[in-house]
Amino acid sequence: MDMGSHKERRLNERWMQLLLITIIISPVFPAVVLLLLGVVILFTYKGKWNVLGWPERIFLGFMVWSLISWFFNPYLLLGWLPAGLIPVLMFGLYYLLSLWIKEGLNWDWRQFQKHYLQFWLFGMYAVVVTILQRVDWIPTEKSTLFYLLGFYPMQQAASVRSIGTASNSNLAAAMLICLALLSIYASSVLVGRWRKTGAFVTFAVICVAIWCTGSRGAWVGLVIGLLIQVWMTGNRKRTILLFLGLMTVGLVIYTNQTLIPREETLFATAEVRFFVWQNSFQLFTENWLTGVLPLHFSYLFDQLTGRYLFHAHNVFLGMATDFGVVGLLLFLSLIVVTTGRARRWRKSAKTKEEKRLAGVLISIIFALLGHGMYDYPILAPQIGLIFMIAVIVIHDQYEKCCPERSARMGGKGRTTSMAKGKPV
Repeated sequence: MDMGSHKERRLNERWMQLLLITIIISPVFPAVVLLLLGVVILFTYKGKWNVLGWPERIFLGFMVWSLISWFFNPYLLLGWLPAGLIPVLMFGLYYLLSLWIKEGLNWDWRQFQKHYLQFWLFGMYAVVVTILQRVDWIPTEKSTLFYLLGFYPMQQAASVRSIGTASNSNLAAAMLICLALLSIYASSVLVGRWRKTGAFVTFAVICVAIWCTGSRGAWVGLVIGLLIQVWMTGNRKRTILLFLGLMTVGLVIYTNQTLIPREETLFATAEVRFFVWQNSFQLFTENWLTGVLPLHFSYLFDQLTGRYLFHAHNVFLGMATDFGVVGLLLFLSLIVVTTGRARRWRKSAKTKEEKRLAGVLISIIFALLGHGMYDYPILAPQIGLIFMIAVIVIHDQYEKCCPERSARMGGKGRTTSMAKGKPV
């Protein structure tokens, strides 16, 4: 056995575990770990710098377009930092992360299944924190430690809504949606009656935590995610019945103010959202080609309305406003190609467990997009990493499972038996 190679593989596994754990425990640490990992990859990666593969081409496209956008709409954060460098760095790190997952890890679906189940189990920490905040067992006073742990509610200091470990109730709800979908996934792949029962109980507890966040959009995202997950099993009749049942329950929860712990009525929330969307669309029409870039949006929205908001509170409108029509097309192409590859991966997979992994990953993506009709969760490091890792893993496993089709689309057409890439 090559002990050096074994140690490198173990080190890579520790990096992934650290990244997944920090996603659960902090809104700040995931960005720090991703930055450190990106630096390590940049200086140690010896493989081919793929620019035509999926999703690498999309990340590189966003990097180039962000620079072009900033050139036409220059803005300095804090008076000295070019706003265009932030999305360039973000998508550059996603590009390096994609190379590392595909070549440095070079895992098969079983290894990803193990780490997603670990992520689900460790995610109960965020679930417990969210519920305990609701009963005031975890304080939320302003301090450096509580900010790093996500216990301090940013822009929600007087709200009754729990914010989990994300500093924001909607972001906490987005994370909980993903954990809920992983509970259903676990119930289908774990062996033994008690384990399956435990997975369903965990799903119920996570739903209680989602209720504690007071997020209405979270239920929409969860319904969409569950439908996609069942649809990916190939059972159309079950999908239709589940759709009708979840829509009925969802409408009751969504429209009944007493069932959701928040002060605002549904109509008050809708009025605020329409105000944000209307003015965000105006910013888009004024900068429809290049966009205004994230963070610069806040400044322009404040100049336009007198109110300071971080984003457009809609993932598609946010992409259009931040990156223009070109950025929106890049994002839509990523969603379309990823969905197609997830379906082909599921059809080509040999085992039920692998098919279920394809289903839960694409369900997480669509659940976050559904929740994103009311928010812009993938802009934050925690939720953005969950979203992008799911995208990368789908493309990685598709290229292993369907190498000939992948080669025709610009991928490498890799298989699980290929030579290992140089680990980090």
